[in-house]
Amino acid sequence: MSPARIGRYAVIRELGAGSFGTVWLCEGQVPRRGGRSSRRQQVAIKQLSGEWTLERFETLVLEFELLERVKHRSLCRVHEFLDRENAVVMDYVEGVTLRVLLERLAAEGGAVPVDAALEIGAEIADCLYQAHATPGPTGQPLGLVHRDLKPENLMLTPSGEVKVLDFGLAQRGDVRRDAGVMGTPLYMAPEQALG
Repeated sequence: MSPARIGRYAVIRELGAGSFGTVWLCEGQVPRRGGRSSRRQQVAIKQLSGEWTLERFETLVLEFELLERVKHRSLCRVHEFLDRENAVVMDYVEGVTLRVLLERLAAEGGAVPVDAALEIGAEIADCLYQAHATPGPTGQPLGLVHRDLKPENLMLTPSGEVKVLDFGLAQRGDVRRDAGVMGTPLYMAPEQALG
């Protein structure tokens, strides 16, 4: 059963659920940067499941604060954190995941045309490069690494844009964590799988 509200946002419907929690399509006043007035819009709210500890949530907040510095057209923006609701408010991206597109094409006996696949790949690579190379507070590159890049975390919009979703497992490349291996095993780099 869906909640009627998450914080000040009205819930419209569920978009998906997984081990991390549930993503809801919501509508409400979204705060804008720089003291500008808020605006009403649809957003996706990722409500984290109960197994997320305060420490993991605080780590997620820190990662998104770093990611906020990254400016790229393919990056799904995060607007705010709702501490009491254990939730992250981000852009709602309309479209289909790369996984859904690939499954539809396979069912029809087709494939993504080579030129389109190259464009999609180049856009994703550019976005990941920006996340890695953008200067942090000290002027050094942030070195952010996505850690869960897979077809389910890549959205294709009706206008042909590519959006990289779910930087929630992102990690600075120079930071080692003892949180164990995170990500989807079939899509991990060998170094990531080895911890």
